[in-house]
Amino acid sequence: MKLKYKKLIIVISIGALLLSFLILTLIPTGGESSNPIQDAALPKCTDENIINLINNYFQAKRDVNMEMMEPLVSDINQIDQEKLITQAEYVEDYRNIICYSLKNEENGALRVYIRYDMKLKNIETLAPCLSGVYVTVGSDGKNLIYLSALEEHEEEFILAADKNSHVIALQEEVANKLQEAINADEVFKQLYQKMDQEIAASASKNEQPTADPNAAATPAPDPNAANPGVADPNAATQPTPDPNAAATPVPDPNAANPPAADPNAAPAQ
Repeated sequence: MKLKYKKLIIVISIGALLLSFLILTLIPTGGESSNPIQDAALPKCTDENIINLINNYFQAKRDVNMEMMEPLVSDINQIDQEKLITQAEYVEDYRNIICYSLKNEENGALRVYIRYDMKLKNIETLAPCLSGVYVTVGSDGKNLIYLSALEEHEEEFILAADKNSHVIALQEEVANKLQEAINADEVFKQLYQKMDQEIAASASKNEQPTADPNAAATPAPDPNAANPGVADPNAATQPTPDPNAAATPVPDPNAANPPAADPNAAPAQ
């Protein structure tokens, strides 16, 4: 049975939306699982095709180049261009991109976790980020970032992968480093917060109501989020996992005591 997304929002920064757009948090459903993927090693990705796909995706995202983006994703209509434009007003570059991957043995697809640093304009302090994407093979035999409907077994794989102990450790590491950057640089903190707020406002303004009974139950995943916040896809009723959700919740730059990374948060443009 395919689970339909009315609107997918994407890729990448520390969970909860490194900014509301940079990072998608998933709260796994159910109790303990014996799925071996949860204890599997998390190797760095060495496949040049995957590495090139991710690098090109981030370049297209940075430049808001939809023509370049289209062949990299399964459905370009799921990319919120206005959100990318808002983000591009603040982001100068994405640096130090490193990919890790877990393989879905059932169909050969990959859950790819992207660790990178976001460089804001006119700010030297870098924002550590972590995003998760689901990579499949298109009809032309090329890898692409999957933004379409998920089969049930794919949803289960993503949930299990995001509970992997190494992924959780990586989430916590990135969240801690981001918080350190926020605490150490007041100018960075203010600009980061402003960007986060404007991206969230842009997403809210462009959100379209839907009569789809499947979409009504859960918030639309953001394919451009790195790590969604607690109030985003972390609804009381468990949301359907976003194949491109990012891994860790973003620390609140205004909180006196920033929250620790959610060990259950799963890694998403």
